Amino acid sequence: MDKEKLSPKEEALLAEARREARARKEAQPAEPQAPKAAAKATPAERLARLMEAERAETLEKKKKMRRYGIGIPAAILALFALWVLRASRKR
Repeated sequence: MDKEKLSPKEEALLAEARREARARKEAQPAEPQAPKAAAKATPAERLARLMEAERAETLEKKKKMRRYGIGIPAAILALFALWVLRASRKR
């Protein structure tokens, strides 16, 4: 890319993205060591980690269900109410 064509905001975003990429690249060598440590964990520890991950996933699904479980039926009910009012006014 030609630097003359970039606005100052674009240059700042590009510099920030490069810093993030550099930080990720430097942090990456530390990650492969973690699975080796996980392989040495006892079955109880692995099961506890698995259960914690499943619990977190379940909580996230419940939050989504609560968020959409109230809004969608309410919208359907509102549409039905509007339809009933419209149908009753024609007579």
